[in-house]
Amino acid sequence: MATGEPLNQREREILRATVTEYIHSGEPVGSRSISKRYGLKLSPASIRNTMADLEEKGYLSQPHTSAGRVPTDKGYRYYVDNLPCRLRLSKSEESRIERCYRPLRGEVEEMMRTTSRVLSAHSRFIGMVFASKIRNLHFKRIEFVHLQGERIIAVLVSQSGVVIHKVISIDEVLTQDQLDKISSYLNHVLGGLTLEEVRSRILSQMAEERALYDDLVKYAVRLSQKAFEGTEEGDFYIGGAANLLSQPEFAHLEGIKAIFSAFEEKSRLVKILDECLRQSRLSVTIGSEHQAVEIQDFSLIAAPYCYRDLPVGILGVLGPKRMEYPRIMSLVEYTANLVSRMLTEMYA
Repeated sequence: MATGEPLNQREREILRATVTEYIHSGEPVGSRSISKRYGLKLSPASIRNTMADLEEKGYLSQPHTSAGRVPTDKGYRYYVDNLPCRLRLSKSEESRIERCYRPLRGEVEEMMRTTSRVLSAHSRFIGMVFASKIRNLHFKRIEFVHLQGERIIAVLVSQSGVVIHKVISIDEVLTQDQLDKISSYLNHVLGGLTLEEVRSRILSQMAEERALYDDLVKYAVRLSQKAFEGTEEGDFYIGGAANLLSQPEFAHLEGIKAIFSAFEEKSRLVKILDECLRQSRLSVTIGSEHQAVEIQDFSLIAAPYCYRDLPVGILGVLGPKRMEYPRIMSLVEYTANLVSRMLTEMYA
């Protein structure tokens, strides 16, 4: 993302020092702080003049005339885009993260919940996981189980292990033997397709249903159509929303309202994460770069996780713009790679 006109070396160094200091202190940064702590061999007056230039260019702002300066969204963006190198998590932190997953035994939903908690605990912000829209997954099998009367439970399994189950109703009673035959037929004709392709095939067969003479196929089309209704949204997991209440940016009432307003509008967060998934790589979205006004005081660091080479979801950390970007970026990327590896091994 472009961040405006190029900065000279002095401006780059002072901007990097200002952002780093503000991230750690949470207080507007003055020229004396930069002079004392960052070894730039410049006088406070020279630093102050350069900070004024950075403010004029839109990288810093001054909350009050007598106060120091804080980074703008443009300043944070320049800082993130020009990080000298990616920080690696310590071996001990990597080990602590991996231990959180050891009790799991092939339970994908619990893995996603654990992931949101892991990201929250290690970032001290909000951990989020979004299992992508089901159209992106590949069909493995479907089973229908008779419950009572006209009620049936449909269990859909994707090749990456995502399981969706829902209760559906039909107009007449089918025996379990009939349901088993329908499941077998669908598994034979739909295996290996993406679920979006499955849905398209079902819809095309519905249009031809009146021309079908095989009752098995008719029932298969009707049941599968009901089973796939409403599966477009994906699953969303969140952990640690209360963590933000300890951050000074959100200590006031309006800040608290903004946090919980954002999470009440879960569909907006899902849309944002789905957009991040399309980028197929680690992404950082800062403040006003968010389309949703409710989260323009936040930054989102997100990365896709995969089954083999297929992105099947995205995970990330949502926190204040004043976050430790190098460490959180490493945390998100490491966790995404770990979840990808576990999913692939689980369903190899």
